[in-house]
Amino acid sequence: MEALHLSRSSLYDTFGDKRTLFLDALKLYSKSVLNRVEQTLYESPSVLAGIRAILDEMTAGVSTESGSMGCFMVNSVAELVPYDPDVTGIAAAYTNSFQRLLTESLSRDTLATKQSPEQLAAYVFNVIQGMRILIKSGATHEQIEAISSITLNSLQ
Repeated sequence: MEALHLSRSSLYDTFGDKRTLFLDALKLYSKSVLNRVEQTLYESPSVLAGIRAILDEMTAGVSTESGSMGCFMVNSVAELVPYDPDVTGIAAAYTNSFQRLLTESLSRDTLATKQSPEQLAAYVFNVIQGMRILIKSGATHEQIEAISSITLNSLQ
Protein backbone atom coordinates (compact mmCIF):
# COMPACT_ATOMS: atom_id res chain seq x y z
CA MET A 1 0.00 0.00 0.00
CA GLU A 2 2.83 2.37 0.85
CA ALA A 3 4.77 1.65 -2.34
CA LEU A 4 1.70 2.19 -4.53
CA HIS A 5 0.35 5.08 -2.45
CA LEU A 6 -3.01 3.34 -2.22
CA SER A 7 -5.42 2.89 0.63
CA ARG A 8 -6.44 -0.63 1.62
CA SER A 9 -9.80 -0.24 -0.14
CA SER A 10 -8.13 1.08 -3.31
CA LEU A 11 -5.68 -1.81 -3.23
CA TYR A 12 -8.47 -4.37 -3.06
CA ASP A 13 -10.54 -2.45 -5.64
CA THR A 14 -7.54 -2.75 -7.97
CA PHE A 15 -6.44 -6.31 -7.20
CA GLY A 16 -9.49 -7.97 -5.68
CA ASP A 17 -9.52 -9.62 -2.28
CA LYS A 18 -6.52 -10.56 -0.15
CA ARG A 19 -6.41 -14.12 -1.51
CA THR A 20 -6.43 -12.98 -5.14
CA LEU A 21 -3.69 -10.48 -4.37
CA PHE A 22 -1.63 -13.22 -2.70
CA LEU A 23 -2.05 -15.62 -5.64
CA ASP A 24 -1.17 -12.88 -8.14
CA ALA A 25 1.91 -11.99 -6.09
CA LEU A 26 2.99 -15.65 -5.99
CA LYS A 27 2.57 -15.95 -9.77
CA LEU A 28 4.57 -12.75 -10.31
CA TYR A 29 7.31 -13.97 -7.95
CA SER A 30 7.43 -17.30 -9.80
CA LYS A 31 7.74 -15.57 -13.16
CA SER A 32 10.47 -13.26 -11.84
CA VAL A 33 12.56 -16.11 -10.42
CA LEU A 34 12.14 -18.22 -13.55
CA ASN A 35 13.14 -15.31 -15.80
CA ARG A 36 16.26 -14.70 -13.70
CA VAL A 37 17.17 -18.41 -13.73
CA GLU A 38 16.63 -18.63 -17.48
CA GLN A 39 18.78 -15.56 -18.11
CA THR A 40 21.55 -16.86 -15.85
CA LEU A 41 21.58 -20.31 -17.46
CA TYR A 42 21.52 -19.04 -21.03
CA GLU A 43 24.06 -16.26 -20.57
CA SER A 44 26.58 -18.47 -18.79
CA PRO A 45 29.40 -20.07 -20.80
CA SER A 46 28.42 -23.54 -19.54
CA VAL A 47 25.66 -25.17 -17.57
CA LEU A 48 28.00 -25.64 -14.60
CA ALA A 49 28.87 -21.94 -14.67
CA GLY A 50 25.16 -21.11 -14.75
CA ILE A 51 24.32 -23.40 -11.86
CA ARG A 52 27.33 -22.03 -9.95
CA ALA A 53 26.01 -18.48 -10.50
CA ILE A 54 22.59 -19.49 -9.15
CA LEU A 55 24.14 -21.17 -6.11
CA ASP A 56 26.52 -18.24 -5.55
CA GLU A 57 23.58 -15.83 -5.56
CA MET A 58 21.90 -17.94 -2.90
CA THR A 59 25.10 -18.13 -0.87
CA ALA A 60 25.29 -14.35 -0.93
CA GLY A 61 21.91 -14.30 0.85
CA VAL A 62 23.28 -16.04 3.95
CA SER A 63 22.97 -13.87 7.06
CA THR A 64 21.04 -11.17 5.22
CA GLU A 65 17.56 -9.90 5.98
CA SER A 66 16.19 -11.21 2.69
CA GLY A 67 17.85 -14.59 3.26
CA SER A 68 16.35 -14.90 6.72
CA MET A 69 12.89 -14.23 5.27
CA GLY A 70 13.27 -17.20 2.95
CA CYS A 71 11.89 -17.82 -0.50
CA PHE A 72 8.28 -16.75 -1.08
CA MET A 73 7.60 -19.93 -3.08
CA VAL A 74 9.22 -22.29 -0.57
CA ASN A 75 7.40 -20.59 2.31
CA SER A 76 4.08 -20.81 0.47
CA VAL A 77 4.61 -24.46 -0.42
CA ALA A 78 5.51 -25.39 3.15
CA GLU A 79 2.49 -23.62 4.59
CA LEU A 80 -0.25 -23.99 2.01
CA VAL A 81 0.26 -26.78 -0.52
CA PRO A 82 -1.40 -29.48 1.54
CA TYR A 83 -4.50 -27.30 1.92
CA ASP A 84 -4.76 -24.98 -1.08
CA PRO A 85 -5.19 -26.33 -4.62
CA ASP A 86 -4.48 -22.93 -6.20
CA VAL A 87 -1.11 -22.65 -4.47
CA THR A 88 -0.44 -26.29 -5.30
CA GLY A 89 -1.04 -25.54 -8.98
CA ILE A 90 1.21 -22.47 -8.98
CA ALA A 91 3.94 -24.39 -7.13
CA ALA A 92 3.70 -27.35 -9.51
CA ALA A 93 3.98 -25.07 -12.54
CA TYR A 94 6.97 -23.32 -10.93
CA THR A 95 8.69 -26.63 -10.17
CA ASN A 96 8.06 -27.98 -13.67
CA SER A 97 9.29 -24.78 -15.32
CA PHE A 98 12.41 -24.51 -13.14
CA GLN A 99 13.31 -28.16 -13.77
CA ARG A 100 12.61 -27.76 -17.51
CA LEU A 101 15.07 -24.84 -17.65
CA LEU A 102 17.68 -26.93 -15.85
CA THR A 103 17.00 -29.97 -18.07
CA GLU A 104 17.36 -27.91 -21.25
CA SER A 105 20.64 -26.44 -20.01
CA LEU A 106 21.98 -29.79 -18.84
CA SER A 107 21.06 -31.32 -22.22
CA ARG A 108 23.28 -28.82 -24.04
CA ASP A 109 26.44 -29.80 -22.13
CA THR A 110 28.09 -33.19 -21.99
CA LEU A 111 28.58 -34.15 -18.38
CA ALA A 112 30.41 -37.25 -17.19
CA THR A 113 27.51 -38.62 -15.18
CA LYS A 114 25.26 -41.64 -15.54
CA GLN A 115 22.12 -39.67 -14.72
CA SER A 116 19.86 -38.20 -17.36
CA PRO A 117 19.46 -34.42 -17.68
CA GLU A 118 15.97 -34.79 -16.15
CA GLN A 119 17.36 -36.64 -13.12
CA LEU A 120 20.12 -34.08 -12.66
CA ALA A 121 17.62 -31.22 -12.98
CA ALA A 122 15.44 -32.74 -10.25
CA TYR A 123 18.52 -33.17 -8.06
CA VAL A 124 19.75 -29.60 -8.56
CA PHE A 125 16.25 -28.19 -8.00
CA ASN A 126 15.99 -30.17 -4.76
CA VAL A 127 19.37 -28.85 -3.60
CA ILE A 128 18.32 -25.27 -4.37
CA GLN A 129 15.05 -25.60 -2.47
CA GLY A 130 16.82 -27.25 0.46
CA MET A 131 19.45 -24.52 0.53
CA ARG A 132 16.70 -21.90 0.68
CA ILE A 133 15.24 -23.56 3.76
CA LEU A 134 18.65 -23.89 5.40
CA ILE A 135 19.48 -20.24 4.73
CA LYS A 136 16.17 -19.21 6.30
CA SER A 137 16.87 -21.40 9.32
CA GLY A 138 20.25 -19.81 9.97
CA ALA A 139 22.81 -21.93 8.13
CA THR A 140 26.29 -20.47 8.01
CA HIS A 141 28.03 -19.21 4.90
CA GLU A 142 30.47 -22.12 5.19
CA GLN A 143 27.66 -24.70 5.32
CA ILE A 144 25.95 -23.30 2.23
CA GLU A 145 29.27 -23.03 0.35
CA ALA A 146 30.01 -26.68 1.18
CA ILE A 147 26.63 -27.81 -0.16
CA SER A 148 27.17 -25.72 -3.28
CA SER A 149 30.63 -27.17 -3.82
CA ILE A 150 29.49 -30.77 -3.32
CA THR A 151 26.60 -30.22 -5.72
CA LEU A 152 28.82 -28.76 -8.44
CA ASN A 153 31.40 -31.55 -7.97
CA SER A 154 28.69 -34.18 -8.30
CA LEU A 155 27.72 -32.81 -11.71
CA GLN A 156 31.21 -33.05 -13.18
